[in-house]
Amino acid sequence: MPSKTQRRAAGESLAFLLSIGGILVLLNVLVAYFPSPRVDFTRANLFSLAEGSQAVASNLEDRLEITAYFTENLPPPFNATERQVRDLLAEYAAESNGDIVVRFVNPEDEETRAAAQEDGIQAVAHQKIEDDQVAVVEGYRGIVLKYLDSSKTIPVIQDTTGLEYTITSAIKELTGERKTVGIVTGHGGPSLERGLRKLQAVARLYDLRGVNAAEEIDQELAALLIISPKTQFSEQELRNIDRYVMRGGSLGVFGGALTMDLETGAPEAEVLNTTLNDLLSKWGVTIQPKMVADSQCSRAPMQGPLGLQVLVPYPPIPVLQLDEEQREHPVMFRLASPMLPFAAPLEVDESAATEATLTSIADSSVNSWAMSGDKISVRPRRPEEWAMSADLGPFSLIVAIEGILPSAFVEPVSDGQSDNVGAMVMSEKEVRVLVVGTGMFLEDVFMPESRGPSDPQMNAALALALNAIDWLAADSDLIAIRAKTVEDPALDIPDSVLAAETSALAAAEEGNQAGIEEALESRKAAIKSWDGKKRAYRWANTIGIPVVVALFGLFRWRRRTAKKKALKI
Repeated sequence: MPSKTQRRAAGESLAFLLSIGGILVLLNVLVAYFPSPRVDFTRANLFSLAEGSQAVASNLEDRLEITAYFTENLPPPFNATERQVRDLLAEYAAESNGDIVVRFVNPEDEETRAAAQEDGIQAVAHQKIEDDQVAVVEGYRGIVLKYLDSSKTIPVIQDTTGLEYTITSAIKELTGERKTVGIVTGHGGPSLERGLRKLQAVARLYDLRGVNAAEEIDQELAALLIISPKTQFSEQELRNIDRYVMRGGSLGVFGGALTMDLETGAPEAEVLNTTLNDLLSKWGVTIQPKMVADSQCSRAPMQGPLGLQVLVPYPPIPVLQLDEEQREHPVMFRLASPMLPFAAPLEVDESAATEATLTSIADSSVNSWAMSGDKISVRPRRPEEWAMSADLGPFSLIVAIEGILPSAFVEPVSDGQSDNVGAMVMSEKEVRVLVVGTGMFLEDVFMPESRGPSDPQMNAALALALNAIDWLAADSDLIAIRAKTVEDPALDIPDSVLAAETSALAAAEEGNQAGIEEALESRKAAIKSWDGKKRAYRWANTIGIPVVVALFGLFRWRRRTAKKKALKI
């Protein structure tokens, strides 16, 4: 018969367990029915909103309604996409203090399908493998945002990569005032009508317009960009640009030392003198009339034996490996190996602007060199045909200037005497200037193809272009968002299953029955292996964790027993 002490200990243990159970139930109720703080332990906060998105969601002045049209039971990988979209939109709603209302609609009848189409969401075809047969099913996967009398539609969500950027951009378009960014015209470079059309399409939060630098520049511009000019700037144009900066304007200079001819069979670069250095050198940066080549580079197609195209290393397009400090600068924020095509090196003189900070935010590698000459051949060739020069790197390729800058056309006052009557000697306030050795990455030829009008295909080149504009325009809400990607866990959709399904679908399109059967057999084997892995994880969770807990309890019990035996009274 248990002693009084044993009964008391058992009662205390039972009370403790009941208390713990009650606390857990209460916590679940609180989390389910009341707003609760969210914790994201991923390195780049992949599964929580960036600060810019949080600010946009929490500063709404009216109700924003987000309707997501998703057909149930879509084939992989789109079945996982719906879950991720639900989680993402729940984050927006939680940050909005009740101003964002989210609803999901399954367009399963005529009424809901008509509503989806009225909101600009169209059904799309999905190829599906079911019962070892390839079939085509239609489904919806898009969202519409409505704010006051305006709406923005994302007609098709391919995946959740970059979706937060797209949604936050759409909200800013619906609620915010658009800033105007000027692009200097008239110097033979690309224009909004030709060469910068993709940039204009993706920079939807800005009104891009041409600016004639020969006239006084509108001080209301959020930033002024000079992109790949080919002809000289007059002194009056440089003075107007200088005056714009002295009054607090932001300036971005992209290229200006080289012009490229990529249309011929033997592409080459030609050295230019656009006189931009007459302005920039007074602020500590000079664009050198050379081109940087780097062993750490991209690849380009070259005609090989029998006329076949082969990919070869292409040193004129360096792949930048940024250090931690550079990756934290807003322009380069967490960019993964951006490429900078046909860039001229930058010479930095920090003594020229003593009240400003000059920061090289992108450099070539130690295995880089400079190619020079009036004309520089950039023809793709075998690796051994690229000859390194004695002019070795690393070289600065992007320099950011922040602070008080001196006027490039006014001599500083000395000894109380100056002819600069009424002229500005220093900028009125801290300004931003960004100098990049090339403007090619902003041009259509290097911009990625868009997956749709509301769904830009974000990559490092596009992120770099938009980050630069955001930093110059002092609008950095979206910079951190571009650095984020969300990938499906490998356990959800194994590569082997996806590869087999892709092969089966491709064979079905070609009418190759034997190919279909072979791919379906591969799919069966992949699914069997996948099921085995899932069973292993399931048993590990079902049995493994309790066994670990039991072993820990046994260990504790043995320690307490040994301690009691060793106790002397």
